[in-house]
Amino acid sequence: MELEFSQFKKAYQNLKTIIEPTPLILNEWLSKEYACQVYLKLENMLPIGSFKMRGATNKISQLTASEKKQGVLAVSAGNHAQGVAWAANRFKVKATIIMPEGSPLTKIRNTEALGATVVLKGQSIEECFEVAQEMMKKKKMIFVHPFHDPLVIAGQGSVAFEILNQLPEADYLFSSIGGGGLVAGIGQVLKGHKSKIKVIAGQATGCSSMVQSLNAGKIVTSERAETFADGIRVKTANKDMFKILHEVVDGSYTVDDEKMAWAILQLMEKARVIAEGAGALPLALFDQLYHKDPKKFKNKKVILVICGGNIDVNLLERIIDRGLIESHRKIRISIPISDRPGVLHQLTGIIKDVGANILQVVHDRDSTEAGITGTNVFFTLETKGEEHMNHLLAEMRKKFPKVNVIK
Repeated sequence: MELEFSQFKKAYQNLKTIIEPTPLILNEWLSKEYACQVYLKLENMLPIGSFKMRGATNKISQLTASEKKQGVLAVSAGNHAQGVAWAANRFKVKATIIMPEGSPLTKIRNTEALGATVVLKGQSIEECFEVAQEMMKKKKMIFVHPFHDPLVIAGQGSVAFEILNQLPEADYLFSSIGGGGLVAGIGQVLKGHKSKIKVIAGQATGCSSMVQSLNAGKIVTSERAETFADGIRVKTANKDMFKILHEVVDGSYTVDDEKMAWAILQLMEKARVIAEGAGALPLALFDQLYHKDPKKFKNKKVILVICGGNIDVNLLERIIDRGLIESHRKIRISIPISDRPGVLHQLTGIIKDVGANILQVVHDRDSTEAGITGTNVFFTLETKGEEHMNHLLAEMRKKFPKVNVIK
């Protein structure tokens, strides 16, 4: 299903009249930290908060009059749903979206607010596709696939044309993979343009069949789909997408959820950018590779594609919490101590002297670790980073050697 370069050009010319280019911003904080020029391609700034509207708009805008009358059908956990709904609303086409039953309420409401009919059926995207097939048998509609469609891929490729206009001399581009439509589109445009930009792609460790396949050189099947990054929770690697990605991706890696949570927090604090898991993955992956070989990126121009910002607000507090722990700014510890007057005061005095902050403290006198005359104390502490945390632990262990860090 490899596309001709002319198809990408046509899609870009088409979308230029409908969608404004998204900003490509140099971030001074990140650039200083990594000793290179780090740019953020802010796809989260699009009207639906995600790049997904590019492919959906390109597809729906090119339907014939009779096809538009049939209406469109799509399957999505959220971002593609909103992209299809936005484009359908723009071109006055009836849209029906099948979403998994556990989809975030925010994404359901946003999709409905754009005029689409949402059908909640199925526990996973794979089950939703089965529901869609049954619906198509009963009523003829145009199916808008989230990634396995030439017009959708061509639309996603418009990101690369904007980048070539904004920063043609870039050295690296980092993006996340779900089904693969975004990276397939970007990669084909960059290669077709004979750009020197290397495309580095990442997937969540708990749902990484495409990265596993790319690294093995053949399709690898995985039954796991365990990640909070719902935008890239695609369990099965599509063979056509694998073929394209195998030709255009220069490196593919996995990133765990804790690292993505850390990246979400970094983007919030250092770029004032709200990114969902898939949108923050490029920073997490770049940081991961940077610490393996800093010289590789020294003075280079690095683009991070922030593909979406539709994060579930109900998860945000937990994600920030994990991000603080990953960045060593929050630590949970347990300490068995003697249950007598003054011992806890001595312990909290050490914490005060080191300059850490106590967020929570809990006594557990029933703990087997503490013994009959002791108690186990659980602390949640705020620290200033890894160096400060290690200093705190070292000082505490001088008097209380059984300090245990809770992961």
